[in-house]
Parts: sequence; C-alpha cells; structure tokens
Amino acid sequence: MKKAIIGLLLVVSSGYTFAQETGFGIKGGLNLSTLNVKDPGASYDSRTGFHAGIFLRGKFDKVGIQPELLFFTQNGDIRSTVFGTAQESFTYLSIPVMLKFYPIGGLNLQLGPQFGFLLDGERKYDTFLGSGTEDIKEHYKSSDISMSLGAGYDAGFGLNLDVRYNLGVKDINNASNGEPVKSRVFLVSLGWNFIRN
Repeated sequence: MKKAIIGLLLVVSSGYTFAQETGFGIKGGLNLSTLNVKDPGASYDSRTGFHAGIFLRGKFDKVGIQPELLFFTQNGDIRSTVFGTAQESFTYLSIPVMLKFYPIGGLNLQLGPQFGFLLDGERKYDTFLGSGTEDIKEHYKSSDISMSLGAGYDAGFGLNLDVRYNLGVKDINNASNGEPVKSRVFLVSLGWNFIRN
C-alpha cells in the first residue's frame, strides 16, 4: 500500500506544474469518531478527537486536487453488558487525497481516499475485575483506508473550512476470530492558505 500511495502522490504533485492556482497551508480541527462493529454484546459510542497537519492544493478552473498530511486521533467508548466500559484511543498518520469540485466561487464538494497508518492504540477499561490501561496497537492492523466525502469553502483571503465524513472500507481488526471492525469519522476543519496565486 505504501508504494501505491507514493505513486499516487507523485502523479498528483506532477500535476501542480500545470495548475492555474496553487496553495500550501496548515489545517486542524475536531473529529467525532467511532468503530462500526457487529457485536451483539456491546455498543460502541462516539467520542471526540482532533487532527492537525498541512495541505497542498492545485486548482484547475472548477476542479482542484488537495493531498494532506495529518496527525489524526480516533476515539470511541465501548459499553458491554458483561465486561463493563472501556475507552479506546488511536493515533494515526493520515494522508487524504481529495478531489474538489468548485460549482460557485470558493464553495466546493470533496471526494477522495484517506490512507491511515496506526501509530498508537490504547484502551482504558473499568470492569468488574478491575480497571487499568492496556496497549491495543497489536489488536488492530497497521493501516486503514477510508473514503472521504464532504464540502468546504476556500475564501480568497486564505481561510478554509472543511466538513467531511470518513467511511472506513477496510477491516482493521487484527484478531483472527474477531468481528470485522471499520472506522467512522465525522470531522470539521479550519485551515489557512499561506501561498495563493
């Protein structure tokens, strides 16, 4: 997967030579995330996290391409009728590659893949057997793939607003006998474009 991502980024970056407008900036915001798991014995509730990073944008009339590099956290609450409650927290290095359509001015619609690489995973639990914290990075696969769709507004003076929903398409459960697990993330971002031409 890493070779495919590098190849995709090389193709995207080569296209910036022909872009009518280019931009580079920073962005950050809040995530509301959960895990989609078919587990009759437990419920998985959303929790907030954050993301922060950089973006590069090339715009060709009504179409733009925007790859990003984000530090991304995903969190969720687990409530089990048998074992009690737990909070799971994950940290990813994420690479969204968004195709942006501009129907009117800076208003845009967005669609593209997001590739995530798991950096850390932790579970805080409180059960009838006791409470504590455990490392769960090995319980999940080292990479994730999501389809991201949303909308945004790129203001001419540099401010950007994005609202997206990431739909996980890859099973990230690393257990051989576990239920399929897919990520679900709603995010809101604010950004600033430093280079505008």
